[in-house]
Formats: sequence, structure tokens, C-alpha cells
Amino acid sequence: MALPITHEDRENERLFFEEERKRVPELFALEPMVDDDAALRSIGIQGVISGHRPLGYLKLIPQDFIVEEISRDGATHTVEFEHAKPATETEGGTYYADLVKVGISTLDAKPRLAHALDIDEKNIGYAGIKDRFALTSQLISMRGIKEPERLLNLADNNYFLKNLHRGKGVLVNTDLQGNRFTVTVRTAEPITAAQKQEMEEKVAEAKQDGFWNFFYFQRFGTPRLLSHILGRLIIKGQYEETIKFCCIHTGTHEPPYINAIREAIERQWGDWNAILGLIDLFPAYFIDERTFIHHLAERPGDYLGALRALPDQIRLWVYAYASYLFNRKLSELIKTGSVPLNLPFITSHDPKDWKPYQAFLDEDHVKLPSPAFRDFHPIVYIASRRCPTLQPLTIHNAVFQDRLAIFSFSLPKGSYATTFLMNFFTLSLELPAGSTISKKQVDVEKILGVGTLAPTLERFKKALTKTEAEATGGGTAEE
Repeated sequence: MALPITHEDRENERLFFEEERKRVPELFALEPMVDDDAALRSIGIQGVISGHRPLGYLKLIPQDFIVEEISRDGATHTVEFEHAKPATETEGGTYYADLVKVGISTLDAKPRLAHALDIDEKNIGYAGIKDRFALTSQLISMRGIKEPERLLNLADNNYFLKNLHRGKGVLVNTDLQGNRFTVTVRTAEPITAAQKQEMEEKVAEAKQDGFWNFFYFQRFGTPRLLSHILGRLIIKGQYEETIKFCCIHTGTHEPPYINAIREAIERQWGDWNAILGLIDLFPAYFIDERTFIHHLAERPGDYLGALRALPDQIRLWVYAYASYLFNRKLSELIKTGSVPLNLPFITSHDPKDWKPYQAFLDEDHVKLPSPAFRDFHPIVYIASRRCPTLQPLTIHNAVFQDRLAIFSFSLPKGSYATTFLMNFFTLSLELPAGSTISKKQVDVEKILGVGTLAPTLERFKKALTKTEAEATGGGTAEE
């Protein structure tokens, strides 16, 4: 299990980073993360995006990326502000509510809620993880609540609860049908008539045919985009190399301040206590690295055990490598003009599922079946599974005006909104230094003619101001 981190730990780390950023601002400069051809190629998407893609800026403010969960029964959990009302008195020991939040992820909200309600974190259930730098709503379940009135008196700047009701059971990931997205992309220059026409044609095409179902950056671990490389090392049985690469790899999407720490880790490799001295000040940022190194300090040489201490992460890394191969194969097939309805993943015991990727596996010196299939059982689920190559979606609206493009659409679970949007723009998740791109708040629901966001934005006024300031100060927006 990952080392526990308290809210106090996270707050102390945040304050430390703030002070360091003021002291040495040049060490926190970041290259903007842009899904240009080179970046897409690094995750296996190669030469298949048609037409010119103007530069578009995503998630400049949290409300530019709205995610509203669609439950298995088809109900959409909206971000519209409402005061919590007493739960309907029905049978069952579970309280259900819509969690509307901004500036924190679902995983961040969970311990805050548990503390406020005086319950164990494990008693809070959800169907999907929603991102930090976004305005989101999702259904959650809560058990073990002895003082229900606490549900009505939560005073957190980053979230509120609504639609309280009681019932039985708990939420699990199979309770998620999909998500409704309302996304604002901002541009430096006005969208031209020709660009608008091209985008409208792409919208019409996607309505009819869907879009190529590539795995996007999130699957590969933003901002470092290393998950598939770590997964490949695991599948090759190179467990020490996996941990070392995770700890020491430096790149342009982490600030020089962090890269300097990783370089110091490399110099100290094998002296686990010395490395802990470097990273224990950063319990949240280096959460995976600390878990590995603490394990190795107690059990030197047990690299397999260190990896098994982070089962969720290892599972994601192995699947990321399978997704990278899927992206490469789909790219290759699109160029030939002959694409099957679906493709298998290599995380299977059936050699027929490995065959489409054999040339790539040979290139990576990967032999299957992997010893990791045994070593990480049952952490990594090994079975024959297939993934659609085309993803259908429901497009509710698309508006292009001046320097804004606003898309409203719904996707089934497991699909990426950004994979759809990359067909329209070369997407950037940060602004370059000195940029004049407007961060002016817009009421997208009013523009789309479906209501207004004003009450919700007023409720989150403090959180939105703080989150935007953090991003402006050099923080990395999560996908």
C-alpha cells in the first residue's frame, strides 16, 4: 500500500513549494505541454490526424472543463448549485449524494469528506475519479454516518453536496455509464470563417461515424508520460530498472527544481536512507517514489515487493504499455485504410491477442507470456479483452465564436474527451510565458442556451480564485 498522507502533509508541502517558488522562480519554469506531432508520437499516435489543427488552450480556468457523470441508470449529475436538503427517509444504511467540486480531485475530496463526516475513508464510494483542474459532479455513497446533520452543514470551499437520499449498497466502477462534457477551448487569434466551417464539418462527421478511439495523455501519466515505458520494463521483468526509471527520469514537463532532486536520487541510488532524506519533504509529489524507497530501506533488494506495494499504479503502468501498442497498431491500420472494429490487448494468455503487435514487441525486445503475468497476479488482470477502434459519441452542441470554441458532448466510460478534441485543435495545457490569451470567465451554459453557471461559480468563488492563482504560479494542470 502507498504510504499514508494526511491533509496536513499535503498542506505543508504546498506551503513549502510556494515559498520555494518565490525564492527561486526560475527553477519552477515549465515548458507548455502541447499535443503536437512529436508528443502524440511518443504515445503511439502517428500521422493520422487530418487537416490543420490551430493551437487551442485547454483548462486555463477550471470551469473551462466541466464533467457531469452519467450513472448506470442514465441519470446525469449536474454541476448546478443547490443547497443540501435532508435525505429522503427510506430504508438502507447508505447515504447517496451528488458531489460537486472544483480544484480538487475525487481522491483529494475523499479524505476531506471523511474527516468532515467523522467516518473512515473506505466508507466513501464512487464510480469514477474526476480530475482536479475541472468543475465536476458525480454520485458518491457514504456509510457509517452517525450524525446525518453534518451532511447539511459542510463548509468546504472546494465542494458541496446535493440531492441527498438514502438506500442500500455502495457505488462501484460498474455503476458508471459515462460522462457529459462541456469544454471551452481558447485561441490566441479569432477563429476564422474557414476554420469554423472545417470544424463544423468534423463535428458532423463525428456525429455520424464517431472518432478514432486512441488513448490520450491521461493514460500515460501526465505530465511525465512515462507510464507505458514503466509498463514495458515491468513486462520485461526488469523490476529494479522500473523503480529506478520512475525515480530518476527527468524531462521538460517537470520544473528544474524537481529534476535536480531526481538527479540527486540517481547519484545516491542504492543508499535508500539518503534518498529518503531528499524526498520525505515532498510526501504527496513523490508519493510513488517514497513508497518504493521506504520498502527498499526495510527490505533491500526486494524490488518485486516494492512494486507490489503499489498495486493500482503497477496495474495502470502495465495497461499503459498495452494501450501504447494499441495506439501504434491503430495508427498503422488507419494508414492502410483497413481497420477492424476492435483490437485485442497484449495483457492476455492467448497468443492470438499478441500477434497484431509482434513487430512492435520484437522492436521493444519483449517476449510473451511475461513473467510479470505471474509475479503480479492478481494485481494485473490477464484475460482476453478487445477495445473498439471507433468511439461513438453524442454531440449536444458546438459553438465557435471569436476566440472560443465550446463543445458539449457525452461519452461512455473509459473514453477520453481530449481524444475527440485533438481532432480540432493542437491542444496546450499551459500558457507560454508572456501569453495574452484571455482567461475571462464565460457562462458556457448561457452561451449554449441551457441555463446559467452563475450560482455555481459564485458558490466556488474562493476556490476558483485560489486554483487559478496556483496554475498561474507554475502548477501543472491535471488531465
